[in-house]
Amino acid sequence: MDQFMGMQMLMGNLKLPSYPMYWMNEIRINTIADVMPINRPILELVRDNCHKIEPEPVHSIDEQIIPAKTKHSGIRQYNLKKPHKWGFKMFVRSGSSGIIYDFFLYCGAKSSGREDCSAENVVLRLAERIPKNLNFKLCFDNWFCTLSLCLKLKKIGILTTATIRTNRIAKCPLLSEKDLKKQGWGSFSYKVDANSGLLLLRWFDNKCVHMTSTYCSANTSGNVKQWDQKNRKHIQVPCPQVVKEYNTGMGGVDLSDMLITLYRIPMKTKRWFLHVLVHCMDICKINAWLLYRRHGNQLNISQRSQLNLLQFSSQIANALIMKSKRVDRPIGRPIKKLSTNSDLTETRGRKVQVPTPQNDIRNDEFGHWPNPQINKNKCRLCKKTVLKDIDEEEIKINL
Repeated sequence: MDQFMGMQMLMGNLKLPSYPMYWMNEIRINTIADVMPINRPILELVRDNCHKIEPEPVHSIDEQIIPAKTKHSGIRQYNLKKPHKWGFKMFVRSGSSGIIYDFFLYCGAKSSGREDCSAENVVLRLAERIPKNLNFKLCFDNWFCTLSLCLKLKKIGILTTATIRTNRIAKCPLLSEKDLKKQGWGSFSYKVDANSGLLLLRWFDNKCVHMTSTYCSANTSGNVKQWDQKNRKHIQVPCPQVVKEYNTGMGGVDLSDMLITLYRIPMKTKRWFLHVLVHCMDICKINAWLLYRRHGNQLNISQRSQLNLLQFSSQIANALIMKSKRVDRPIGRPIKKLSTNSDLTETRGRKVQVPTPQNDIRNDEFGHWPNPQINKNKCRLCKKTVLKDIDEEEIKINL
């Protein structure tokens, strides 16, 4: 922050027509250009850290909206089906637990090219980092799905389950919706390609649902509870295995979106890139908490003993605020105050124990000066009964 403020002051003294000119080779000003680069790849830095997370066996791809009402960005969109209607669209690949493993920002058809922004290429781009030929599964909805896309993913060793639109099933001879409606809820019709093993299924729920998969079968694996509006009661409806696999694997992006919305970082600004920057901070926070919960479950730590999202977020904020914070050293020993009548009337209670600070604050090697104390306390680090009269000033630990 000090370097940034110094850059701004120097830019005020050496005025140029535009900001990029300070970094141009012809008129480069080293005092400014050497402090920080003009392009700081924040998105790529966050993506690289997401790629380092150990992947789950089931992934899903969906859209995510960064809420913003900026009118001059050029890439703001309106999506009626999302909780936040106005904002910037981001394509996200996440696990069923809600951890985000990959994403990229949609910057419009003119800047990215129509081929890169097509639904099929979006899935192929987000699936590049999924391990191949290790039975990893990928779920996505009918906006992305085509039969050719499922076959391409199977060739590179990624299994898929998805819903598909009626105009993309290539005239497959399935039973019509009218015939399935006569058979009742839970009836279905399917075809399997003998060469590729691709399954295409039409299942009648409240209306017909079209599913495709490269690894699931059409066998009925159980029942699902549905509300019968006519008879005013719940009934059990037969459900194929491919439908259960899709319902189990899909929804990770919506889960992460819900967690981000709980304690979203506020940013009231008209600069669109600041909304994207703050959203990346939220992604890092949610991924860190979900990894903390994953590791806690692996160590058989009970859910009650683990921090919830609010406590975890508060500890991160406290560590960032207190880390490398400069503390002014007091001069001389403190003078013991004379007791007053109000002090004499106070009842002596047990002193509240100061909590142990985070490791980021303890190990930052900055501002840890001994502070002489009048009142003697027990040492926090050793078991000796010797009382010493200094404490560590920034993190308040008696030594």
